Amino acid sequence: PDETYMLYTFLKDTAQFFRQHLIALIIITVGLGFLFEVLFVLLQGAFAEFPYAWPLMLLQWVGGVWASAAVVLYVRQSLNNQYLPPKDAITQALPWVLPLAGVQILTGFAVGLGLLLIVPGIYFGVRLALATFYLIDGREPIPDALRKAWTGSMGFGWIIFGGYALIYGVLLLVSQLLVGGLDLAAGYGPLNFIIALIFKPVGAFALIFGFRIYSEAVKQPAKP
Repeated sequence: PDETYMLYTFLKDTAQFFRQHLIALIIITVGLGFLFEVLFVLLQGAFAEFPYAWPLMLLQWVGGVWASAAVVLYVRQSLNNQYLPPKDAITQALPWVLPLAGVQILTGFAVGLGLLLIVPGIYFGVRLALATFYLIDGREPIPDALRKAWTGSMGFGWIIFGGYALIYGVLLLVSQLLVGGLDLAAGYGPLNFIIALIFKPVGAFALIFGFRIYSEAVKQPAKP
């Protein structure tokens, strides 16, 4: 099929799933997001002397990894016609935080090196975009998840790039329209807290899109 049509189909399927499971996805992403944003606020003073408050950035990243794993587990069960309560998705995702963090670090390292030359970084990011799903749904060890993501993404490169560019491009546009006129630079206040939570479900939308591509990729004949 035409890549543009496939992209449209995958995005339509993603939007339909997202709409049908919106409440559960909000509970997972905003629930964990709320927990880690509260921790951020409580620990803010303790880490004020650190450059860029990096322990707090690390804490928020771990929260994002945990939420990503929970969303993938929820989507996985839903597509198998099995309901996984959001609280169970969150608890069952905890053992996946460390492996998924490893995948994200290695992917980020590859993309970061590639970004020194710009185009290779984007290429590496696209080729490794499905690693999360091979890790959690495919139950692959980290090296195999990365290897299978590299081969599994063949034939879906422009769809992956176009879909994520569109999702995060729209997010960037909407965020600018909503918060462009607000003063968010004067410390971390209630407004920052609320805005951070509002955009949490967008990550779930992107993961559903990625899972949709992954589910198609694993149907393809094995590539060398």
